[in-house]
Amino acid sequence: MQRKDAPERRHGDRRQGDRRGELAPLRPTFAQVDSSALRHNLQVVQAAVGTRTRVLAVVKADGYGHGALEAAKSFVEAGAWGLAVSLIEEGVELRLGGTSAPVVVLGGVHPGSEDVVVHRGLTPVVWERRHLERLSAAVSRAGAPPVPVHLKIDTGMSRLGVRPEGIDGVLDWLDRDGGRTIDLEGVMTHLARADELGADADATSAAQVQAFRDCLGTLAARGLRPRLRHVCNSAALVRLRDANFDMVRPGMALYGAGSGEAVELSGVRPAMSWHSKILGIRELPRGASITYGHRDTLQRDSRLAIVPVGYGDGYARNMSGQAEVLIRGHRCRVLGNITMDVSMVDVTDLPDAREGEAVCLMGRQGRERISVYELAAWAKVLPYEIVCGVSKRVPRR
Repeated sequence: MQRKDAPERRHGDRRQGDRRGELAPLRPTFAQVDSSALRHNLQVVQAAVGTRTRVLAVVKADGYGHGALEAAKSFVEAGAWGLAVSLIEEGVELRLGGTSAPVVVLGGVHPGSEDVVVHRGLTPVVWERRHLERLSAAVSRAGAPPVPVHLKIDTGMSRLGVRPEGIDGVLDWLDRDGGRTIDLEGVMTHLARADELGADADATSAAQVQAFRDCLGTLAARGLRPRLRHVCNSAALVRLRDANFDMVRPGMALYGAGSGEAVELSGVRPAMSWHSKILGIRELPRGASITYGHRDTLQRDSRLAIVPVGYGDGYARNMSGQAEVLIRGHRCRVLGNITMDVSMVDVTDLPDAREGEAVCLMGRQGRERISVYELAAWAKVLPYEIVCGVSKRVPRR
């Protein structure tokens, strides 16, 4: 029994959790997301393509790890025409979060999802008659207005989309519908090598754009002129200006990077930084071997900082032996194998480093900066995989 004079312990007490009864963050590892950088990057993209070209901001994969709802709000506030996701579930999340802007679902119409699409006012990408049939039936069941769709043409990506030689079958179905249940709002394709530099990659992109133009001619001959034609991703929207058409689909540029530094859109700012703190200091003698596998053996008496971040947080194990962090604005090497929850950092050359000191895993500290490109190079992955890989157990602030 609780004493009458004892303070009441409530779930909403910030010492124990937030007002929803959840535990308040105690572990010092977190990702900082700068919403002003997100808005700035949208405006940089808009300036690059001109005011006549709309921006469809891609917020799939939880806004590339930045938080889909928060990123979506920032992009719409900055002038995005609409938002793009991959999954129906991602579109529903945006609607439940209060997003009223157009939401284009890039991943198609899976069986059983058509009623959700219509009910939530989503705009699906389609490329098969089966997609159209499912949506048409859902519109009829709901007594809803025609659902807007974007037709995807496979001009050489060889992944999703209707091949040019198969487009007549889809157009025949649309002719029969006559706009009763389906509104062909857009037509699109996806470039396979826009992120690559070189004559061969450029020739591939040019061939895809020409194939897309040929398909637009086929649609026009059938009396179909979709209002939104879109091709370009982050890399292509500057490198292939003649292919910007009515709308572009930037993803990584909006978050302040590219698939590589060579194709980064000039003027964008990284929106995510990643931080932790020193959990403790180990004083270890020369000859001691470090963590699983004894990857590193100390060549001198050393001070190692325990940092509570590991591959369970998305701090990739592949970076072991190469990764560095910033402490007091200095680069410090991560020693041994990165483990699921903890990394060990050499602070021998920072003899005053203490428990509780700030650690920057990605971003700027003092005059030094560790970029997403560095982490990607250490891990031998794309920059996309770094930001998307920051796990759910890392709070976003």
